[in-house]
Amino acid sequence: MDLEKLFKPKSMVVVGISKSNPLSPGRIIFIKNVFEMQVEVFGIHPKGGEIEGVELFTRLEDLPKVPELMVLAIPAKSTLEYVEQCAEYNIPGCIIISGGFAEIGGEGKKHQEKLRKIAMENDIAVLGPNCIGVYSPPLLDTIFMPTERITRPPKGSVALISQSGGVLVDQFFHKFNQINIGVSTAVSIGNRAVVDETMLLEYFSTKDKETSNIAFYLEAFNPSKSRKFLQLAKESEDDVIVYFGGMTEKGKKATQSHTASLSGNEKILQAALEQYLIIQPLTELELLTDLKLLDILSHKKKPFDPHLVMEGKVAILSLSGGHGVICADLLKNYSLTAVDFTQEEKLEMRDLVNPVARGIATFENPIDLTGSAKDEDLENIIKYLSKIDRIECIIVLILPYTPSITFQIGRRIANTVTMSKKPVICFIPYIPKYGSIIESLELSNIPVFHSIEEAVQGVLMLKKKTKIMNIKRTK
Repeated sequence: MDLEKLFKPKSMVVVGISKSNPLSPGRIIFIKNVFEMQVEVFGIHPKGGEIEGVELFTRLEDLPKVPELMVLAIPAKSTLEYVEQCAEYNIPGCIIISGGFAEIGGEGKKHQEKLRKIAMENDIAVLGPNCIGVYSPPLLDTIFMPTERITRPPKGSVALISQSGGVLVDQFFHKFNQINIGVSTAVSIGNRAVVDETMLLEYFSTKDKETSNIAFYLEAFNPSKSRKFLQLAKESEDDVIVYFGGMTEKGKKATQSHTASLSGNEKILQAALEQYLIIQPLTELELLTDLKLLDILSHKKKPFDPHLVMEGKVAILSLSGGHGVICADLLKNYSLTAVDFTQEEKLEMRDLVNPVARGIATFENPIDLTGSAKDEDLENIIKYLSKIDRIECIIVLILPYTPSITFQIGRRIANTVTMSKKPVICFIPYIPKYGSIIESLELSNIPVFHSIEEAVQGVLMLKKKTKIMNIKRTK
C-alpha cells in the first residue's frame, strides 16, 4: 500500500459535499483545501453545479484526472460503492470520515469487514473509518472543523498519530500551538480498519524524511500486530512515544464504545514498551514535555549534546528560594538528584555575583541568587556550573519580575549555553510581556518550560533519551 498518498497527494477528491449546509463535514473539507492548502482538489455532488465559485462534478469518471486520494464524508452504508471505485480507477488512498462501523457493533461491524476486504484485495490505503483524517501542512487538511474554530500547530518534527480525533484537535493541536511543538503530520486513525499504528510507524520511521519523532495516542494496540510494532520501534532511528488512554476500568469501557478497542494490562504494557525502547509518558503533561524537548533536539543546531544526562545529576539555579525548594522536591519524583557542592565551590560561586546579592544569596543546591541578582550573575554562575563534570544538567528558574533582570537575559543565557555546551533547561512563567525572553532562548533551541514540574520532566526526558541512544549504539 502506498501510504504516502494519504499524506502527500498531488490531487484529491471529496465526496459528500452539501450545497445547503455550509457546516457539513464534506463541504468544510472541500472548501478548506481549495482555499487554504496546496493539494489540487475536486468535489463530487450528484447534481454537479458549484460552491463558492468552484465547479463540482457529478461522477468520478467526469474528473479531468484520476486523483491520488479520495475523502469520503457520506453515510456508512454508501461508502463501499466508492471504495470499490477506488479499486476500479486505481486510486491508492482513501480517508473515511464517517462513523457507523465497528464501533456500533452488529451491521456496522460487518460493514467494516467488507470495507477491509475490498481495501486489502486492491492495496488501497484506507484511513479510518470514524476518523478526522490527516493534517499534513502545507498540502492537506481533512479535519472537518472550520479553520477559525481550531488551532493549528506549527510545522516541525513530530508525526502525531491519535486513535481519537477529538484528542488530536483539542488536547494536542491547541497545546502544541501554545507551547510551540512542531508537527510534520498529524493522523487520526479511528477504527483503523486497514491502516493502523504499525503501518504508520513503519512509514514515518523509514519513508518520511520530515519526521524524527513519532508520537501515538492509543487506546489499545492492534492485537495481531503488537509484536511487529514493538520490533519496529526498537529498530527505528526516530524517537517513538506511546501514550495510552483507557487504562482504568471505566476508561476501558469507554474505549470499546469509542473506537471498538480493547485496552490491555497496564503493567504488561509498561514492561513491553520499556523493553523495546519506547518512551511511555504517564501523564498528558509529561507527554507534552517529552515531545517539546524531542522536537527542539531534532533541530540541526543543537546548543548542547542531548546524550550527556546519564544518572540525572542536577544543579538548580534560581532567583527565588521558594521556587528552588519546589524544584528540589520534585527531583525525587522523577528519579533525579541534586548535586552537593563543596565548601570551596560555594565560596567560588559567592565571589562571582554582585556585592549586594553576595551578602544574601545561598549557594547550596538549589542556589538562590535572590531578587538582587543581575543578568551577569546568572551568566557567571551558569559558566561556573558548566565546568563541574559531575553536574549533568542545569535547571535555571528565571523570574523576570526582579528589577535587576533585563529583557536581554534570554539572549545572554543562550550565548552562555552555546559556548559551554552543558545541558540547560529553563523555566519562565508564560506571560506575554516576557515573550521576547522566551523567544531569545527558543531561537537558540534552549528548552523553555512554563512550569517547574515541566522543567524537571525535561531533565528526565534527557536521561531517558541518553539511555535509549546508548542501548541502540551497542546493538
